[in-house]
Amino acid sequence: MLWINKTEHAQSGHWFPLFLFVLIAILLMVDIAGDLSAGTTVFHILTEFLLFLAAAVGAIYFWNRLRVARQVEKDLKQDLERARAETTHWQEEERDLLYDLRKAVNKQFSQWGFSSTDREVAFYLLNGLSFKEIAEKRGTTAQTVKQQAYLLYRKAGLKGRAELSAFFLGGLLQPDATGHKATSKSINTSANLHKSSGGTE
Repeated sequence: MLWINKTEHAQSGHWFPLFLFVLIAILLMVDIAGDLSAGTTVFHILTEFLLFLAAAVGAIYFWNRLRVARQVEKDLKQDLERARAETTHWQEEERDLLYDLRKAVNKQFSQWGFSSTDREVAFYLLNGLSFKEIAEKRGTTAQTVKQQAYLLYRKAGLKGRAELSAFFLGGLLQPDATGHKATSKSINTSANLHKSSGGTE
């Protein structure tokens, strides 16, 4: 959405000069027509005509910039919609797998003795949210979330966010030449490899 907002801002920045150049061109055309009927000198009319051409070129330039910006915005929106559709499609296809994964994660949280707050913060961390973003969702401060993360890492015996993610996903995201699905055993194997003490992001 950030790129789309920037594109919309760029479009709004092109409208004013485009309108200005068109207005100048129209006023010059009216002035030239009046000068021709009044019998003004050729030099004066030629000067105004050159100014008209400059205004027309400026109007065409900004119109083209606006057209390109609108096409870019259209392409970005299409890419965003396509990405959302692919994500939704993948989630629907893998709904059972995701449910089992959430169930396994919650089971491990219980084994670690996580409170409801620990679970909520941990899931946000696994989803890649920053301390500030988690704080906004939970109505608290980033420093509080940082302290909560530190404590839950200690409960789990992990060093930080990277090991928390690796604990659950390390075995799932390794190349699998046999084509078999990852199992809870692969998760436990990854967990054993990443066990240690400490607690930072």
